[in-house]
Amino acid sequence: MALVIPFHVLVRLIVLKLRKMKFNRYHEIALLLFVSFIAGLASQTLLSEVTFGADGIVIHGGNHYTALIPFRVVCYTWNDLVVNHSTKSLLIDVSGNIVMFVPFGFFVPLLWRVSGKTTAAVGFFVSLSIELMQLFLPRWSDIDDLILNTSGTLLGLLLYQILNKRFKEFLSRFKLTRKENII
Repeated sequence: MALVIPFHVLVRLIVLKLRKMKFNRYHEIALLLFVSFIAGLASQTLLSEVTFGADGIVIHGGNHYTALIPFRVVCYTWNDLVVNHSTKSLLIDVSGNIVMFVPFGFFVPLLWRVSGKTTAAVGFFVSLSIELMQLFLPRWSDIDDLILNTSGTLLGLLLYQILNKRFKEFLSRFKLTRKENII
């Protein structure tokens, strides 16, 4: 994530200058946070485990697994909670996949003039893309991740809509004018 920040700032300054766009500090700060989040998401969902040590940089492989049965993780989590009294699966597998995509539901409508359907579609297709890429990586690819990630996007959208009703004027500062509404 740290490597993305200076690169993003440089590219944004060049784009703003070339297109002769006004600098909107609210938009640019929120966009930087969103881009940093996306970089972190990619590192957690697409990259193998990387360690830095005396041997240098080591990339650890993993096992590939594909799960196409919907709600398998949810059922496993419920069983783990009831039988083993363990909340680990609930916190990591279920809540983690939901929370991980809340920023999509929040930042997309915050930064751009898009509908709720478009926001939900963005979260769904980003999650679908990650799951499809994981088919070719030493990672787990799971239909439940798609369901839970999309649920997280919807939760983020709901959060944005609630805040937008209360703080509409403030949140409108984060959007570019229609003329400038580009990435």
